[in-house]
Amino acid sequence: MAVTTINTLPSPVQQAFCYVLLTVPVPNFIHKIPAMKSRMARNSGYIQRYRRYNPLGLAMVPLSTNGVTPPAQSLTAIDIDARMNLYGTYIYINERVTLQNNDPVLNEAAERLGVSLRQTEDQLIASMLASTASFANCTGGGNGDTPTEITRSDITNTCSTLAGNNANTITEGIPGRDMFGTAPIRNAYFALGHTALRSDLNNVQGFTQMNNYPDPFKALDAEYGSADQARFLLSSIGSFTANASNLGQNVYNIFFCGLEAYATIDQDGGSAEFLYLPPQFSGPLAQNISVGYKFWTVPRILNDLWIVNLRATVTAA
Repeated sequence: MAVTTINTLPSPVQQAFCYVLLTVPVPNFIHKIPAMKSRMARNSGYIQRYRRYNPLGLAMVPLSTNGVTPPAQSLTAIDIDARMNLYGTYIYINERVTLQNNDPVLNEAAERLGVSLRQTEDQLIASMLASTASFANCTGGGNGDTPTEITRSDITNTCSTLAGNNANTITEGIPGRDMFGTAPIRNAYFALGHTALRSDLNNVQGFTQMNNYPDPFKALDAEYGSADQARFLLSSIGSFTANASNLGQNVYNIFFCGLEAYATIDQDGGSAEFLYLPPQFSGPLAQNISVGYKFWTVPRILNDLWIVNLRATVTAA
């Protein structure tokens, strides 16, 4: 008996398009959060200069009884320069794509460019911190590597270093509540790290996960938890150096920072500019459009004493 099947009479179009586009993975952008945001005025050159005055000496010797004036002190200062740079990228799209494709390609291109811009900005800051911040290795762990995995003693020592250098905390404390499983959160420094550290942070003595804060709504989206006087922000694009430990494992950089430890400087009139050129600009036949972005920025450490890169490996699974 002859049976007509899809093999003998296929449908004219053998596929259908789902108009709900799949979610594109977007990481947490954490490295700009603790930065002091600064702007550089138009028509003021390409170098932003910061100045910090050095402390004066103490007046520990009593003034003499005969009215002799003691020697005067001199004001001294240090200057910190940050040189602006321009970054950008773009996409060419042929008119057939925007005319005939089922999905809104141009809208999606704009969204992807926006993510690219913010991730570029985030990674520029992370690279600057990894290359210029003073560092310390974790030593309190037991994984047999150098550095070791992160422990409570490593966190406490790093927070003590910042406090001893008079670094101000960034966040206010969260008072305790009479709720089971919660713990009060102290005013804290930020610690910026990689999501690969989650398991070892859970094993840190006294670590409080964000969901156990007395008021979890006061936590940031990227915040994972708190220990001692540090609140940890984690990202899948957190900083690390591949195969750099004594045993050849990845070394993860955890940036502990106080208030005004580093800055990001944007240019007035030159930050986050979205650029669209219609087909008329592409050539005599007007076949292509372009979309892109460009922005001026520079990150800069302002006080080396107020930021520490705590380097750690992770415990093998």
